[in-house]
This record gives sequence, C-alpha cells and structure tokens, in this order.
Amino acid sequence: MKQVSLVTIFLIVVSLHAGAQGFYNNGSILSLSSQAVVIVPDSLVNKGTIKNDGDLRITGAWINQGTYDATALGKINFNSDLPQTINHNDQSFKKLTISGTGEKQFLANITIESELDLQNSNLKSVNGAKIIFAPGAVVTGGSNQSHIVGPVEVKGAGTWLFPVGNGTTYLPVEVLGITDATAAGTIVLNELSGQTLTGTPELVKLSTKRYWELNLNSGGINSSKIKLPLSNEEGLTANLELLVVAASSTATSNYISIGQSSRLGDLSSGSVTSEGTTILKYYTVAAISGEPDIEVFNGISPSIEGKNDFLKIKNIESYFDNEVTIFNRWGDRVFTITGYDNDTKVFRGESNNGNKLPAGTYFYSIMLKVGLPIKNGYLEIR
Repeated sequence: MKQVSLVTIFLIVVSLHAGAQGFYNNGSILSLSSQAVVIVPDSLVNKGTIKNDGDLRITGAWINQGTYDATALGKINFNSDLPQTINHNDQSFKKLTISGTGEKQFLANITIESELDLQNSNLKSVNGAKIIFAPGAVVTGGSNQSHIVGPVEVKGAGTWLFPVGNGTTYLPVEVLGITDATAAGTIVLNELSGQTLTGTPELVKLSTKRYWELNLNSGGINSSKIKLPLSNEEGLTANLELLVVAASSTATSNYISIGQSSRLGDLSSGSVTSEGTTILKYYTVAAISGEPDIEVFNGISPSIEGKNDFLKIKNIESYFDNEVTIFNRWGDRVFTITGYDNDTKVFRGESNNGNKLPAGTYFYSIMLKVGLPIKNGYLEIR
C-alpha cells in the first residue's frame, strides 16, 4: 500500500479547493503531520487509512469506510453552511469541531475521545445513532445554535454533561457526583406532543414541554443527582421555591417529586437540581403544592399539667378541612374530629365521649384534604 506524503496531500487539497471536487482515498495510507491544515471543499470518502496529527476541514459529506486514526493533536472540522452527512462507521474522533450553519446528520455512532467543540449548527442523529463521550472527554460551546439532536452517552466518573437539544433550543442535562468509573449512561430528550405527564397529588403541575429518559448502560449512579434545564416553562409556578425535579419509572405517568437542592435562573432560562438521587428512568420539571407538610409530635402526657397535654400537629392549621382519627391497638376508633387546630380542637387523651383513655400505644390517621395522601402513624399516651 502506497504511503502518500504530506506534500502530495497539500497538492491534492489545493487542486480540490480550486476545483471544488471531492476527495476519494481508495486504499492508501494518508498521513497528516501536526503542521498540516487540509481543506476538502466537498465530500471525502475514505476506503483506506487516514492518520491525522493535523487539522482536517471538510465542507461536504464524510464517508468513512476505512480507518480514521487520530493522535491527541488530530482535529477534524465539519464546517459547511449547507447540510452535511457524517458516516464515521462507528469509529472515534479525538477532537471534533462542528461549525458552519448547515445541519450535520450522523448515520452511525461516533465516539469522542478528547473534545467536542460545538461552535455552530447541530449534530442530528439518524436511525438512533448516538454520540458517545469516552471517560474524560469534554464539551466546549453548546448553544441554541449548536447542540446534539439525538441520544448521547457519557462514560466514567465525575459529572456527566449531555449537550442535547430539540433543534432550536439547547437543553443540556447534567448528572452529578458519579463515583463509579465503570458507569455509562444515555440521555434521550422527549418533546411532548399530545401527551400529558401525571404524578402524585403533591405535584400540582408538571411540565407540558418535555421529559428526559436516562438509561444506565453499565456501572452504578445511585448516589448521583440530576440537573435539568428550564426553558419556556412559564406557568409552572410563581414561587420558584416550589420548583422540583420529578422522576418516574414510566414515561408519562406516576411521577414523584425528588425535590430541589439548587436552582439557577428562571422558568424561561435556568436549571433545577434534584435533592433526591437518580434511581428512576424518566425525569421532568414540576411544581409542588405551596401548602406545608405536617409534623406530628407523637407523645402526650395529659396527667402532667401544661406539658405535652395534647397531640400537637405542626402546620395542621393550613388544612381547614382536615380530619384526625385516633385508633386503639385493636383498631377501634376512639376519637375523631374535623378542623383540628392545635387550640380548641385537639386530642387530649380522651375519647369523644369524654372518657380518659388508658396509657399505651395508639394510632392516628390524618386526612388533610381531598386529593392528598392520608398520613398514618402512632402515638404514645403516657
């Protein structure tokens, strides 16, 4: 097989640049030195081997039916203002730059070993092909004008950044605090069209825009948190303290809140990070009720005047239609009241008929309001 020199490559490139022709490598080994800047103003079809230590710039299609081998210095740039097709035959790029305004469609998986520089235009998946980031690979750039439209896989420990979007809006997701070096996960963005997300009553409103699917391909990420972008989510809530990440094991139903540990920006352009960990598969943004949770102080001592002489339920006053029921250990109802208020309507260790109840363990059931879960627990009368 003939070794083509760098000088020969430069002559070919100059000729191609002048004539706007494609470049076909039908089996040769082409080597680009670290000083080489090679411009292919049309398509490049590789059926041989390209060893790239330099800077290869392509404005047409890239059809790699042979071998592409780049060192840490080797860069490749797809930079046309017209649509480009990239078929890398499930191989790797060390450093890949996406520029120009034309959409880049990739037909097979691409692994990024070192850096993906998203300067302009989108990388769009065809037939489920995905961009794969090897451990330690980084993303620079990323914007509404330049992101990945399709599945993205990230490998290794640390923080996973998935630079995804819907073609017009950049919607990056981060998974934080991964300690397993063998872990690998894939994110898929799903835009809602004619679908409605549903969840527990605590979630008073869920996103009407989108949700993300996180598939764990290997290793473990159970101690990690997830950071979701906010874009055009106006109307979710007027109080950003009530904004949460919601998660589910099914795509459009059974979402539960996994809380908010931090947030940036606002509902039109920002992000929210979960308090809970990434143990489920589907994630979206949601708003919880502004009504506070209750806390039951489950020990009363009615025989000691002025000290724990009634069952205190913190925040119960926020639920005017509440109903509190007390059962003995055999399941018999001994007390019930509506509108419990920690003042005139309380449980003081007496049944509804005024009889003092014996010391021991009892059980409570608290209905806060229709639609909210029943609160159950136990209390001690001393």
